[in-house]
Amino acid sequence: MWTTAFEYAATGHSIKLQVFGRHHRQKRGPALLYFHDGLFNQGQIESAHALAEALSDSCVVVCVDYPLAPGVQFPQCIEVAYQALQWLSEHAKVLGANAKLLFVGGERAGGNLAAVTALLYRDRGLRAPAQLQGQVLINPMLDALQTSPSLASLTESPCRAAWADYAPCPSLAWHPYVSPVQSCRLAGLVNALIISEQGHPLVDEAAAYAKKLLLAGGQVQHWCVSEKGWAQHAPLIRQWMTL
Repeated sequence: MWTTAFEYAATGHSIKLQVFGRHHRQKRGPALLYFHDGLFNQGQIESAHALAEALSDSCVVVCVDYPLAPGVQFPQCIEVAYQALQWLSEHAKVLGANAKLLFVGGERAGGNLAAVTALLYRDRGLRAPAQLQGQVLINPMLDALQTSPSLASLTESPCRAAWADYAPCPSLAWHPYVSPVQSCRLAGLVNALIISEQGHPLVDEAAAYAKKLLLAGGQVQHWCVSEKGWAQHAPLIRQWMTL
């Protein structure tokens, strides 16, 4: 693992990136831009290390130390995420990766940023020949309205404070770049692998998003697993990325 950074132009924040993978390979493989676990207002890049290391034998993984709310809120945080994708597309060759085989992924709030980055890619694209091929969403936070049965059943949900810090204006909860599951325009997105865990508070959001992507004509695999953690997730992700 080695560390680098880029500067987010709008605020001057230095965004740390941690790179995992064998960059000396002759055959350039895929690269995964990964947004770590957390709740918008908490989390740390170190939580992504185990999964990144588990995947690093088959792809280059770039973990993003994205800024947390309320210090940086919507929409600045998604612009950081999109700029990170641009950075990866521009540096893929140096990393030993194929710029035509880029993926985004993340867990919980990181899953939201990955899903939104896929939306931004559809709407904005990248400079050729870079191409985004897919999105990996693990227990993603996709609904600022927090209407799913699995989340509403909680007496106290840490997601409430996280959403309030990230998107403090109530009307933002309907914005498709805040709540992708509420979007009515989901056609044209890259393929998706959605992994949820049985009994997780966000399991219903994951299922709802998978269904909406399928109805919009997308290619989706949704796995609801019983085991938790990177040891279960890594083989699914590795297999899916090499299909």
